[in-house]
Amino acid sequence: MDLVITLIANAVGLPLLIVLGIAAAKSVPAGQVFLVERFGRYHRTLRPGWNLVIPWLEKVAHRVETRLRVVRMTSAPVATRDGGQLSVDITLYVEVFDPVQAMYEVADHEQALQQQVDNSVRAHVGSLDREQALGSRTRIGTTLHEELSASAAAWGVRIDRILVDPVDAGPAARGPRAAGPAETGQWPLESGDPRRVGAYDLVARLGEGGMGTVFLGRSPDQRLVAVKVIRGQFEADDAFRRRFAREVETARRVGGVRTAAVVDADPAGEPPWLATEYIPGPSLQYVINRHGALPAPTLYMIAGGVAEALQGIHGCGIIHRDLKPSNIIVSEGGPRVIDFGIARAVDSTALTRTGHVVGTPGFLAPEQLTGGAVTPATDVYAYGMVLCHVGGIAALADGQPVQAALGMLPAGLRDLVQGCLAPDPAARPSVAEISERLANPWAATVDAWLPPPVRTMIDLHAANTQPAARS
Repeated sequence: MDLVITLIANAVGLPLLIVLGIAAAKSVPAGQVFLVERFGRYHRTLRPGWNLVIPWLEKVAHRVETRLRVVRMTSAPVATRDGGQLSVDITLYVEVFDPVQAMYEVADHEQALQQQVDNSVRAHVGSLDREQALGSRTRIGTTLHEELSASAAAWGVRIDRILVDPVDAGPAARGPRAAGPAETGQWPLESGDPRRVGAYDLVARLGEGGMGTVFLGRSPDQRLVAVKVIRGQFEADDAFRRRFAREVETARRVGGVRTAAVVDADPAGEPPWLATEYIPGPSLQYVINRHGALPAPTLYMIAGGVAEALQGIHGCGIIHRDLKPSNIIVSEGGPRVIDFGIARAVDSTALTRTGHVVGTPGFLAPEQLTGGAVTPATDVYAYGMVLCHVGGIAALADGQPVQAALGMLPAGLRDLVQGCLAPDPAARPSVAEISERLANPWAATVDAWLPPPVRTMIDLHAANTQPAARS
């Protein structure tokens, strides 16, 4: 009898212990803390990593982001002293240093900051003429920083910095101004733009290049995609369409997290088009134009991520042929390489017509300039040039020696990049060799690779995507 009771207890007790263990385990991501309540009152804080809570007695009540992040605010139109109307866009860089105060000191610290911003902007702009206010972004920003910092500190929040942009709202009041196209990566459709391609509604422009125009598209199931509509000069070329169809089929096989997957295409369409996964985030070109040289952790993450993307692309028999900062998206999870899969079709068409190679000056390998064979080593050369730009030079001037850029790279990357830029393709490392050399420094940067201003750019792109998905 005792044996039976023991067996029953084990049969019931062991699963119960497993269930309790799963319910009690809480994984807290880096850059966050969880606040635990017991009987409706704050009890303790869970830090990043694995923690245990007591099931049915304790409850995770709040998840607090403790990384430096962006909070965008826009004042209601404010009257200036001479009767003008201004809206003021404010970007706050805020960081929670005391999660308990941030959650329990005020009902909503962001709402409290917004109210204080409104009051402060109204007082300062109202004391200035319109022209003075439009030229007073630094003065308004300094005053706001002083006033907000004292209040925010009492709420467990640090104000890192404030960016202010006064905007003329005209003689009549108007609603808050959204972030500008350059900040959000989206522009309104133009009068001659298509409104629908295939099954996709086009809702905004994302960019324009030598191959065509890229639009933000929405599928019937509300998924967002990037739709590249091919330019008219290629549309009428039957040979291009055949090459384009072959390249699309090849590109569909490219996998991995470092590229934008091809989801749909119609090479026979009028015009031809290609839809890929939409990655919210700025291009690497935009990042270095706004931020300048990127720090070593960011550089290593870019280097490792792009090398991983090239491995996947080359493994499917594709050569990108036009790797450059504008074809690399900086996302929350790392760099993503786009615009592969049609470069060879366009390049072949251009060669047939003009004898010139399609590509971007400054990133073309010597063999592309001399008409030599284009191989994976061609992309390796462009990869090296990308890292030169990211490491310290936004645009290499004509005639400037590459050694000037190499000198700005971290010592651990300098020799690798110099090898990528070897004039002889056979002397360049393969992307597999590059990835192997970068494995350790790249892995060390995964958790903290984004400078706060770059994270802000990503946040703005992601925030602007949400209305497009809902509209």
